[in-house]
Amino acid sequence: MNLGLLTLYLALPVLLTGIIFLSLKIKGKNLRFLLAFSAAYLFAISVTHLLPECYEGSNYKLIGMFILIGFFIQIMLEYFSAGIEHGHVHSHSDSCKKHLPLGMIAGLYLHSLLEGLPIYQSGIIESHSQTVLSTQQSLMFGITIHNIPIAIAFVTLLLEHQSSKIKTLLLLAGFALMAPLGCLISYILNSIGVQNYDGFLKLSFAVVIGIFLHISTAIMFETGENHRYNLAKIMSMIGGVFLAALIS
Repeated sequence: MNLGLLTLYLALPVLLTGIIFLSLKIKGKNLRFLLAFSAAYLFAISVTHLLPECYEGSNYKLIGMFILIGFFIQIMLEYFSAGIEHGHVHSHSDSCKKHLPLGMIAGLYLHSLLEGLPIYQSGIIESHSQTVLSTQQSLMFGITIHNIPIAIAFVTLLLEHQSSKIKTLLLLAGFALMAPLGCLISYILNSIGVQNYDGFLKLSFAVVIGIFLHISTAIMFETGENHRYNLAKIMSMIGGVFLAALIS
């Protein structure tokens, strides 16, 4: 898939969702169901498709190490983003609401940029073209489905911080373009013939799997105040797994 189509598929659904929720509000409960659905989808494609593909023909210890690196990179990013990747929109004081949460925005942007790095895969050997396409599509759909509820939470957060709709729209567009920017970086590295591009792709792939595993498990393992799962959330997760089985 070429860079233009990847940009369209990654950015447009996220941008449109955010625009819709500039005027609409979603209940926190409904957002949690959407997050549970996307988390289960990410977890399912990671376990059944992405992990086996990443380990195939690779140095197992090195791949495992970079999956762990991705897992802990996400923990560090959430220090700045305050868990908005999980759909968390925390209440703020009146004085805080007058300032944009720059740390959250930077953490969220970097998170999305990293996710986009392994999607552009034209550098892989042609004999594996069908596998590459399947992996590329799984990553692309996973990131898009994951970013749609984040876009809702991001717009809600910005509006709570008294950001104008124009500024919110610009920041939303920046977020929507971060994953395509990751694709562009990989495209440039491949175009200039960087040494061992395929190795870079594998390791960035492993990092993204680590990020996926952290986010998906964090969302799925969240329970209510009585430490019990809501039946609707369970059904949402089953739906996410079912979609992953259909697509993968």
